[in-house]
Amino acid sequence: MFKRRTLICYVLAALSTTSIAADSDEIRSTLQNQQEVAVTIYNENLALVRDQRKVDLKSGLNSLALRDVSAQIRPETALLRSLTSSGSLSILEQNFDFDLLTPQKLLEKFVGKSVGIIKTNPATGVETTEQAQVLSANNGVVLKMGDRIETGIPGRIVYGDVPANLRDRPTLVVQLQNKGATEQNIELSYLTGGLGWKADYVAELNAAEDKLDLSGWVTLNNTSGTSYRNAKLQLVAGDVNRVQEPRPAALEMRMKTMAMDAAAAPMTEESLLEYHLYTLDRPTTIAENQTKQVALLSATGVPARKELVLRGADYYYQSSLITRKART
Repeated sequence: MFKRRTLICYVLAALSTTSIAADSDEIRSTLQNQQEVAVTIYNENLALVRDQRKVDLKSGLNSLALRDVSAQIRPETALLRSLTSSGSLSILEQNFDFDLLTPQKLLEKFVGKSVGIIKTNPATGVETTEQAQVLSANNGVVLKMGDRIETGIPGRIVYGDVPANLRDRPTLVVQLQNKGATEQNIELSYLTGGLGWKADYVAELNAAEDKLDLSGWVTLNNTSGTSYRNAKLQLVAGDVNRVQEPRPAALEMRMKTMAMDAAAAPMTEESLLEYHLYTLDRPTTIAENQTKQVALLSATGVPARKELVLRGADYYYQSSLITRKART
């Protein structure tokens, strides 16, 4: 019985060590590993990103942290595959860590824990350190220092470490099994918000007012939380067929009452007419928090004529006030 308990203790210790080692052996991939990125931007704040990177994996279980993904990624649409060894990667789970490292977030994670408070003597410049327990970090900070409670920060706060769930950049962590080579080219594709585009046109009329010069610009707006360097850019004009959320139960019951012979559909979709695809003939960088303009078209000497057009609804022409003025 003693030997069995000892063996169990050794096994538990080994499993604990393996778990710690797995966390410490996390493989990090940054934009420095990026080989190519392609961005297709649709209407209605939607874009498709294809991010190709070179990574060094281990055989067997891997924890791959893909940094600098979009902060507005839709994690349920993420798809990771190997480009060099098809079928060699088996995805077990993935986690999107968007809790970013800031002084306030770090303080919140240490509620109930001890930190060091460094104070500086204004007369001598000597620094002293006192231990404190963080009681609250909601709309300020409450500290327990010795036998007293203090609010506010009486000095610099020193933390022992950074919590594992805080990231400096949006990160998608993928747990996977690798059955192929250690060095691989992978592709991560996902849908994201925070990317949009619109077309703007500038026309200059000549002095004779019979010709004009026309310039067309594509205005890109990136608030997705990351940059796309030397991206292959495509723009799609047209309504996107997107799955809608199910209607509320009360409204669904009302619809059933109005049309008893029709089965209630859990999802609705829009009818689409056609798409227009614009492909930029060169790579371009779309920086984070940037509005960028790319030339779309240009033309000179376009024939033009002036027209006076009056538009209005039917009720406007039938108004009694308009009729009286017309008679006058």
